[in-house]
Amino acid sequence: MIKIKLYELDKHRNECTFRPFVWAQQALKDVGIEFTTGNSYDYAWVAQASIIDKKASLSESTEKGLEFLSNITGDYMIIDGQDSTSLIGTYEVFKESNALLMLKNSLLKDRSLYKTGLVTGRYYWGTGDYILSDFDEYSSRIVLSGANWLTTHWAGIKIQWHDYSYPKDYDVCAMFQYPSPKLNYEYNIPHSIYYDKHRKPVLDVIDNLQHKYSSKLATLQNGERVTLQEYYQRISNSKIILAPFGYGEMAPRDLEAAMFGSILIKPDMSFIDTIPNPYIDGETYIACKHDYSDLQEKLDMILGNYNNFSYIIENARKKYMELMHPNYVAIQLHKIFSNLNDITVE
Repeated sequence: MIKIKLYELDKHRNECTFRPFVWAQQALKDVGIEFTTGNSYDYAWVAQASIIDKKASLSESTEKGLEFLSNITGDYMIIDGQDSTSLIGTYEVFKESNALLMLKNSLLKDRSLYKTGLVTGRYYWGTGDYILSDFDEYSSRIVLSGANWLTTHWAGIKIQWHDYSYPKDYDVCAMFQYPSPKLNYEYNIPHSIYYDKHRKPVLDVIDNLQHKYSSKLATLQNGERVTLQEYYQRISNSKIILAPFGYGEMAPRDLEAAMFGSILIKPDMSFIDTIPNPYIDGETYIACKHDYSDLQEKLDMILGNYNNFSYIIENARKKYMELMHPNYVAIQLHKIFSNLNDITVE
């Protein structure tokens, strides 16, 4: 039996990262893996909240992270359970550490993009100055964890497939935050500017729907959040749910669209490598371009023939039921540990 110590399990954001694996612990035991918080273990797992400080500069955050890792004895791995394919923050710590591996929830399918220069490493925010020129040197030890933001959400709530056969009041639900309530910095870099810039075109498009269809839209007023009860009431009463990218590509509303019986439209997810991956354009969701230049066309297509798109909801539910199973987590971790003999750390 392989015993893994989960460091600082109860720390905010670490709990989210570890949640899918704790949820799958019985399936993991079946393949010879178990967790502990004690001092007797074969490998230690350190999640991102223990080794990054987004309120500090990138260099200061890295220094703090390496200091934390210096106190760990034995073999350890870093696990980055954030919702973004970006590696900013954790990568800098990983490459200077003695970690055997970095487990990452999602990565860019084309790994060479990490070397091209992206805004804070986020592909959908465009060209920027975050360049991982040495990525090839470490890429073989950066592997998919077998869980992601969807698994975290699935493991944290009671899944219920709601009836959606009734007439829905809202044509489109755009219950996402815009504009940002305050300027947000990570590693002294202003992130919210890019966050808002990416989301603004979505609202520009749906504003035109009221003129074209006299559509009733479920939106937030000036980005102000509503109660969870009201949020669920609105999305469950919407034909279409729009899910633009935020600080990451995945969001709970992707799963909630299937739960409440709405058709999900979000930017094309084909550039992402993640396990599990339920995103199949035209089958489990409708993809639009990252700049939303074809969003109006996609909305016209669905709203003009809405009843013929319910198969998207049914397919999404089937795919989630297939993929969101503890066995999938166990299979991926078993592969990771089976390949450990091929890993060397300088």
